[in-house]
Amino acid sequence: MLPSRLFRNLGIPPPLRAPTAAQFRLRRPDTLHAAAQRLARYSTPAVGQPSPDAQPAPTQPAITPRLSLTFTCTANNCGERSTHQFSKQAYESGIVLVQCPKCDVRHLIADHIGWFKESTEEGKLRTVEDLLKARGEKVTRGNIEYTPPSSS
Repeated sequence: MLPSRLFRNLGIPPPLRAPTAAQFRLRRPDTLHAAAQRLARYSTPAVGQPSPDAQPAPTQPAITPRLSLTFTCTANNCGERSTHQFSKQAYESGIVLVQCPKCDVRHLIADHIGWFKESTEEGKLRTVEDLLKARGEKVTRGNIEYTPPSSS
């Protein structure tokens, strides 16, 4: 019978187990270094620590070119003017949809994959610039150069 059942049923306390001795060892700093070297063989380096065989990281991260679009929503006489940003890669080779913040209507800006063929005359008009030129509307295009601050 289990000691806990014996105590519960008969009122006799279970025998106490022998106390276990906990051992703590303090390591000196030189032994900590040796232990860390042993562990380094089996673990991956932390994010902040460069591994010895790794390539040096570039000094500045690559900047992804981005485009910005400011337009006036004409759906349902909304008239909301808003600015949206998206990657240049998506505009030139993917799909870009932007949503009006006021009426939540989505506007097709670019379709290079062909998902919206009915809106783009069977894929001939791929960007908003092509669509507006086909309607005879004006598209204003500008360039803004951004130079990140030097890290020195």
